Amino acid sequence: MSSALAWTLAALLIVAIATDLRSRRIPNVLVALGLGLALGWRLLMPGSPIGEALLAFFQGSGAGLLALMPLYLLRACGAGDVKLMAMVGAFVGPALVLDITLWTLVSGGVLSLVFMLCRGVVAQTLENVRFLVTDLIVRARTGGSPRLAPLATTAVRLPYAVAIASGTLVAVLRAGAA
Repeated sequence: MSSALAWTLAALLIVAIATDLRSRRIPNVLVALGLGLALGWRLLMPGSPIGEALLAFFQGSGAGLLALMPLYLLRACGAGDVKLMAMVGAFVGPALVLDITLWTLVSGGVLSLVFMLCRGVVAQTLENVRFLVTDLIVRARTGGSPRLAPLATTAVRLPYAVAIASGTLVAVLRAGAA
C-alpha cells in the first residue's frame, strides 16, 4: 500500500471515529467518498488493466462487507460499521481483510471491556449476553422459531469505528513489517 493511499485511508478512518464517537453513526457520504477514492486509485494505478482494477475493488469491498455481516445479523454492530469495513476492504484488498477483521474483533473486545467497566454496565451486559444465548438455544432447539422479545435495555452502544481503525492500523503495520 502506498503511503498516500495509507494516509487517505487513515484520514477517512479518523473522520469515521469522530462521527461515531459524537453520534454513534458513520455517515454514508463518508463511506461513499472512501469507496470512490479507492476505486479511483485502483483505476488510475499505472500498469493495472481496468478489469483487474475493478475485480480487486469488488473483491476487497465484498470481503470487507462479508467480514462483519455476521456481527450485523447478530445485532452486535451496526450497518455503518459493516459499510465502513467494506470501504477499508476496497482500499486494502481481500488478502488483508481477514487479518484486519481479526484485529478489529480483538480491538472491539478490548473496547467493550473498557466501556463496560467505565460506564458501570457490567450487570446489564451480562444480562444481555444471557438473553442472546438463551434466544440462540431456543431457536436452535425449535428449528428457528421466532425470536424472544427484544432486549429492553442495551448496555452501551460501542463506537465500533474505533475498533475498525485500530484493527486496520495493526494489520497494515504488521503487513508492512513482513
